[in-house]
Amino acid sequence: MFKIPLGLELQDFRDKYGKFKDGLNNRSARRINLAEFKTLKLDRTLPKQIQRIIQNRVQLSKEIEMEYDGMLIMRVYDEGLTKELPYDEAMLERVAGWEVPIGVTYKEFVAHDFEKMQMLVVAGMTRYGKTVFLKNAITTLINNRPDNVKFTLIDLKGGLAFSRFATCKQVNKVAKNGAETLEALEAIHAEMEQRQALFLSNGWEDIGEAGWKDRHFIVVDEGAEIAGFEDKADRDRCTHLLGEIARIGAGLGYRMIFATQYPVADVFPRQVKANTSAALCFKLKNSTQSIVVLDRKGAEELPVGLRGRAIYQTDCDRIVQTPLITNEFIDIKIKPHVNIRARKEDASASQRSKAEEARGKYTTEFEET
Repeated sequence: MFKIPLGLELQDFRDKYGKFKDGLNNRSARRINLAEFKTLKLDRTLPKQIQRIIQNRVQLSKEIEMEYDGMLIMRVYDEGLTKELPYDEAMLERVAGWEVPIGVTYKEFVAHDFEKMQMLVVAGMTRYGKTVFLKNAITTLINNRPDNVKFTLIDLKGGLAFSRFATCKQVNKVAKNGAETLEALEAIHAEMEQRQALFLSNGWEDIGEAGWKDRHFIVVDEGAEIAGFEDKADRDRCTHLLGEIARIGAGLGYRMIFATQYPVADVFPRQVKANTSAALCFKLKNSTQSIVVLDRKGAEELPVGLRGRAIYQTDCDRIVQTPLITNEFIDIKIKPHVNIRARKEDASASQRSKAEEARGKYTTEFEET
């Protein structure tokens, strides 16, 4: 631990992170693997074989973690974080209640508890882990709280990311475009106002005092797309409704995950940012975007091409490797909760539509004849 000199702050040391790391790793270390001695061949090249094993050197790969708690704390780790963290049964067993796995730091496993931090912002460039984390959170909550969780999923990339969850009984709606998003948010806002009136009439301060176990999660993927809605009135209304959910929804049992790959001030709802209690930020293009999400630089310096590496920010910032959940694992976990009837109805509707189209085509050809 070090006392920060007068006139400096933690960010001054973070800005020099690369120099500190390079200084620690500017040399290699000898690594002798005893198992290699078993592979030695008893011939005239034996001395060279032994020399190769003894002189084996590897580049150091130490990592640094910095934080401030009255004193500057710098921790040095001999090895960096794992580059891939599979989401499996063992990880699922490490979370309970309204927790979802965030991942691992250099020294511990981290989970996000939506009862303590009701609003979470997720940001990051495409292909770095943002949507995978959203699927991780949805799967975890469906598995752990199947009778109490409700979802409204808003995917402004056309609904593909959330398509496998669409027929789960816990999913109220999957919105795929501007009109469906506005409809879903209006329904939630109306429900919130009714619940607020009920709480007031009963003298309940929040969902905990009311004794309600249900929680309604609004998950928004590609939230920045809202700023691109053609109709300005719809755009402004959606932004306002998201802000209202973030502002007053927590105490009424509403939870929000707002995700975007393009976090700039012009498209980030102010009320969402103001009422966010935590952020998970994957690699971003530049420091401006990092400042919008984290109020500091850093996300632009995360490793290039390393999926799942992120900064998890609550009362402090932690570098984490987030878990990789596969679609096969998701399907296994949500299968018991899929509404088979809904799937059959969808299939029947599709068949009816095709039949009607065929009949229409036949009638037209008949009339032309």
